[in-house]
Amino acid sequence: MDRRGEEETEYGERRRNQPTEEESLIGKTFELIPLDLIHDILLRLPAKSAVRFRAVSKLWSSITTRPDFIRSFAFQSSSRLCLLVCVKAGDKRLFISLPQHELSVDSAYCSYVDRCQIKYPEGAYRHYHDPGSGSVHGLVSFGDFHEIVVWNPSMRQHVTLPDPPKPIVKYYIRSCLGHDPVEDKYKVLCISGTHRGYHDPFVFTLGPQESWRVAQNSPSYTHIPLPTMGRLGICINGHVYYEAEIRFKGDGDTIIFENVLMSFDVRYEEFNTIKKPPDDHGLGNLMLNYQGKLAWVCSELDFSCIRFWVLGDGDKQEWSLNHFVWPFPSYPQNDPIFKCQLLMRGVTHDTGEFIFTATTFEAFAVLYYDPKRKRARRIVYEGIGDEEFWIHNGILEGIRHNIDWFPNHCESLMSLGNVLIKAD
Repeated sequence: MDRRGEEETEYGERRRNQPTEEESLIGKTFELIPLDLIHDILLRLPAKSAVRFRAVSKLWSSITTRPDFIRSFAFQSSSRLCLLVCVKAGDKRLFISLPQHELSVDSAYCSYVDRCQIKYPEGAYRHYHDPGSGSVHGLVSFGDFHEIVVWNPSMRQHVTLPDPPKPIVKYYIRSCLGHDPVEDKYKVLCISGTHRGYHDPFVFTLGPQESWRVAQNSPSYTHIPLPTMGRLGICINGHVYYEAEIRFKGDGDTIIFENVLMSFDVRYEEFNTIKKPPDDHGLGNLMLNYQGKLAWVCSELDFSCIRFWVLGDGDKQEWSLNHFVWPFPSYPQNDPIFKCQLLMRGVTHDTGEFIFTATTFEAFAVLYYDPKRKRARRIVYEGIGDEEFWIHNGILEGIRHNIDWFPNHCESLMSLGNVLIKAD
């Protein structure tokens, strides 16, 4: 492979500082094309190619780094969503993008996947990171008691946020990534405390000259977030939703506990409580983005179907119940064709298909099920998840690992390189 004009980054990747002969030829060819047409062509490229072609010319670099282009690219990317898989093994994370909608109904194999491997920086805490939320406008975040890390797999970048201000109690720390679609800003929400104490929520806006600060409209009551499926919450249309335990004083010295649904407005940083669905005792610990609305899945004793409540629009806080029959009426949910146990990961935003995955030492298998049409698409992704894949990543040698799934992931050109830059 031609390595001319490249240098190695701190993550062990290659970065070009000069265009190759092929890229120079492409640049000369595109000089004959109108500027607005070049803009449209670059928007249709995968993020990897858009970043690579910044080395073609200063003009191309200027186009692809403008804020309006980055916003337009994210909008364009939202029409080609993927299922993002994050495999953590040792000191590295492997991100794999699996296309969601390129194959037809019935069993199929997919040989094209995009993948990148990113190493942790030296000295970083490398274990026990759980995802704070799902994929949020192209970014994902992981956090625990030790640190919060935000990743952009498309740019092969990550940033470890500084510790929130002292004093902060590390008995529990919950963090979640949110996105404001109006101002196109990413914010990390962090809540910490103990059963005896509580701190106001902190917010960190991703960008230069930013730092942790107390949320503008912090609630006056104590509330402790309750993780769902290992994650704090879910971001939908500029709001982060999560379940929380509210504590307030009753008669005398008594303390009253109440579990509620919380909503955090990312733009205005306002917290609101939302009435939970009617069958409170039947709710599970899984929340989904169901066609642009919050869905709260019920815990079922009848494993032949799924029930979930969908939160309506507006301030009425009305819930509607949805009910669908599974394609495999059994527990655990074993697919008769894949012949393995499947776990539900989410719902496709555009088609409303439920996403089920299976990870074995042979392959990554995904089943997309359309409950309205009662049709299933089964896909086996070649070259990942097989024995060679696990050996290459050292997992068969006993290296501790975990796998996280992020449905409906879109590519983003949002740079994390300037997040920790301080003012002069």
